Amino acid sequence: MPLLLCPQCGVGMKEVERRGVLIDVCPQCGGVWLDRGELEKLLAEARAVERAYEEEREAYYRKEGKPYKKKKGFLEFFDLFD
Repeated sequence: MPLLLCPQCGVGMKEVERRGVLIDVCPQCGGVWLDRGELEKLLAEARAVERAYEEEREAYYRKEGKPYKKKKGFLEFFDLFD
């Protein structure tokens, strides 16, 4: 028997590893359950990827001699909760 039941549909949730973090996912409705600290770990990884992308983009624009303007990323939404 699974350790956690989905609060939405009551089906047993499965543990899935994503980028080194174990998250619980409902196989029926697709709901996701994060334990304490897991969201922060996933956000830190996503911010690192976003930073690397921005650095590559900035280097490309510099090489081409074009003006560079940083785009706002979707992760900035989560900065409201800090």
